[in-house]
Amino acid sequence: MLTTKQLQDIKELQNICENHEDIHLKLNWEMLKKRQNDQDDFLHYKDNRLIGFLGLYGFGDSYELCGMIHPDFRRQYLFQQLFKNALISLENRTVNKLLLNVPGSSASGKEFVSTTNAVYDFTEYEMKWNQLRLDLETDTVGLRTADEHDIETIIDLDEKCFGMVRTDAASYTQRLFEESLGNFMIQYNENTVGKIRVHRTEGKSFIYGFAIFPSFQGKGIGRKALSQVVMKESEWTGDIFLDVAANNGNALKLYESSGFQTFYSQDYYHYPL
Repeated sequence: MLTTKQLQDIKELQNICENHEDIHLKLNWEMLKKRQNDQDDFLHYKDNRLIGFLGLYGFGDSYELCGMIHPDFRRQYLFQQLFKNALISLENRTVNKLLLNVPGSSASGKEFVSTTNAVYDFTEYEMKWNQLRLDLETDTVGLRTADEHDIETIIDLDEKCFGMVRTDAASYTQRLFEESLGNFMIQYNENTVGKIRVHRTEGKSFIYGFAIFPSFQGKGIGRKALSQVVMKESEWTGDIFLDVAANNGNALKLYESSGFQTFYSQDYYHYPL
């Protein structure tokens, strides 16, 4: 478990690194605040000052890795050592996949990845709603709060739409329900055809895990469901964000037509273990 001071030190270092390169680091703060395994975080201090951090984030048997080094202490192989320690910590765990998370515009991050055997996997886009008023159509498409009877359907959607390993999807979904995050199912003509998640924190709404079964895609269901969620959240805040891994232009156009604009991206690289 990270101490209050360690969390403050990580936040301060994050601000320094982000301002230096004009980037956004995805450090999964909701997970950092609830750490249980002391083998998930690696901190490097110099003269009582945090100058390096690397975090591992487990989703079942798949892991993501993200970290940073203070700009004044780079090119000293400090991150390579943190990375080596992280790999050692994974040796006694079951790991199906390891992804390196690098801000899309981070030159230092891309330079580090080039020294490894990691290969590009996909890009995740962070988008923000520009407060465009959206038309609501609730005749055939609706939303309902998910319950435990929907867990298998949610796992199916993560497996079929995001390519997740089923055991990882099951572990991740169970954790979401335990944390009581906003899980909603998408209904189309009384059939459950998709899901979407909403998390509210610090006056902001974050939408993610948005998926429609492939056989129901292309019918405008996703656009109508997203519009309903956005309009509902807009009653609470104007700061609405969408995390989405889109591998084609058509998917991005859907979100852009709903008033979302990309303001940064995260590139993921698959590291062979």
